[in-house]
Amino acid sequence: MSYGSISEEAHRCLAVAMNRLGGKSNSGEGGEEPSRLGTEENSAIKQVASGRFGVTSEYLVSASEIQIKLAQGAKPGEGGHLPGSKVWPWIARTRHSTPGVALISPPPHHDIYSIEDLAQLIYDLKCANENAEISVKLVSEAGVGTIAAGVAKAGAQTVLISGYDGGTGAAPRSSIYNAGLPWELGLAEAHQSLIANGLRGRVRLETDGKLMTGRDVAIACMLGAEEFGFATAPLVCLGCVMMRVCNLDTCPMGIATQRPELRKNFCGKPEYVMNFMEFVAQELRMIMAKLGVHTVDELVGHTEYLHILPHQITQRAAMVDVSGILARCGEENCHYDPAQRFDFKLDTTLDKQVLLPLLPKKGKPAVQKDCTVDISCSDRAFGTLFGADIRRYETQIERLVCGDDGSVNAVILQGSDEQLPCDLLLLASGFSGCEPASLDAYEAVRKTGVPVMTAGDMVSGASLVVLAAASGKQAAAQADASLMGYTNIL
Repeated sequence: MSYGSISEEAHRCLAVAMNRLGGKSNSGEGGEEPSRLGTEENSAIKQVASGRFGVTSEYLVSASEIQIKLAQGAKPGEGGHLPGSKVWPWIARTRHSTPGVALISPPPHHDIYSIEDLAQLIYDLKCANENAEISVKLVSEAGVGTIAAGVAKAGAQTVLISGYDGGTGAAPRSSIYNAGLPWELGLAEAHQSLIANGLRGRVRLETDGKLMTGRDVAIACMLGAEEFGFATAPLVCLGCVMMRVCNLDTCPMGIATQRPELRKNFCGKPEYVMNFMEFVAQELRMIMAKLGVHTVDELVGHTEYLHILPHQITQRAAMVDVSGILARCGEENCHYDPAQRFDFKLDTTLDKQVLLPLLPKKGKPAVQKDCTVDISCSDRAFGTLFGADIRRYETQIERLVCGDDGSVNAVILQGSDEQLPCDLLLLASGFSGCEPASLDAYEAVRKTGVPVMTAGDMVSGASLVVLAAASGKQAAAQADASLMGYTNIL
């Protein structure tokens, strides 16, 4: 559920709820507001789709998991489509597009035509954020087990099997009724194929597509899943009444809409989603207790706990042979093993060996250094780890430390009490105008009375003039005079 397909309020609510629970919220393919990154409203899973909307270095660095979306349950092979009526200015700003113009993620990734191409993208994203795990989203279809095996060989740490009931809100009617398979079929095939190829311990298996109860989670676990995705049910908790107008921008509950007058109707809270997820977990615990199972790992792949009903509801249902789904492959430990995970060998890259050692230590003054690097065709994604480290450092500022006179003395990094001394707070807006995050920071600091200087015009548009909390030649002259007296600039 991307930012754009649902409102900012709903998107933030889901992220906060999952972060408080220790779960992971998925950003979807529409990017995320920079002001949310690194906060409680940050989505742990950052999705990369074929359109690459909103995918920036800052976006990737803020993730604990990066997901490559190859397909979606209700519309496999159709890509994504955000109608122009839903591309409001703030959506276009986040997605780096034009307001009012429809956004289409093409059906294929135009840089992925083989498993080798996928392996390269996985490697690139791992270099963009080495602390994040890489997952690949597939759809439940015949032969998905072969694809899952290829994905595992390509280096992914998680394989997601999406069922045909997922993403129905904005999918074409013909796809809803005629495309995709239930997640049970694809999950069982992927699980068995990975075991047959000796790859099951290398990856986690995840599934989604209208999971609603703890019973659904238990069944998914027995068929091979270790992680589980919820979408419809949490949205219902936030107020969704399933009007099926998600693509029309007319959601009356303020969830799947961008219209300000409708967004005022949103009444959801993170606590609602948290309560639902806790109920699901409690039901799963009750089922596990009845089976005598202590952990989820002990339940993964154990289809012997599933039994066929002796009396089927219809005669047609009695004709279905599910023995292939319930088959065991003979392995006792048929779940993810961290010791078998793919090794990207990032420590051997030129970034780790040459570039990163040149960076100054935190709190130490920067010293200009030169280096010469011999690059060959085997040095893939050169400079990506280096750039990601710089971006991670830039996005770690949590708050400012001000003196009695209101001047900025230091900054505090996120997740620590470390203070980095600084003489000047410099906000860069760029030649094409200021980003929303910079403008918000400017306004927040200005209200506190802290002296702040900006590169680019924060008030009236793009400019090469350096401004100091005001516009005009006088302010520029004051800024220039002040800058001449500074020796250390953060």
